[in-house]
Amino acid sequence: MTDRIRILCSNCKKPFTERAQRLRDGYQMQCPQCMKLITFDSSSEDANIRRPLKAARDFRIAAETAIVLAGMAAQAAKRDPQF
Repeated sequence: MTDRIRILCSNCKKPFTERAQRLRDGYQMQCPQCMKLITFDSSSEDANIRRPLKAARDFRIAAETAIVLAGMAAQAAKRDPQF
């Protein structure tokens, strides 16, 4: 599983990626191909902006859940050693 989210530039239609931890509401970056400034806003009309924001949020939630579950499993292993 990778932490990179695929983004499609609305101007030049070329794909590129960005880390999920960086993609948040209000984050700005330039398209590496056409250098257009892209502002990520959840209320945007552009699906090429909203879709990566949702994917990044879903990724962060899944990663946090995995960390919590791993911690719970470690606690359970400490309490009930099988050996």
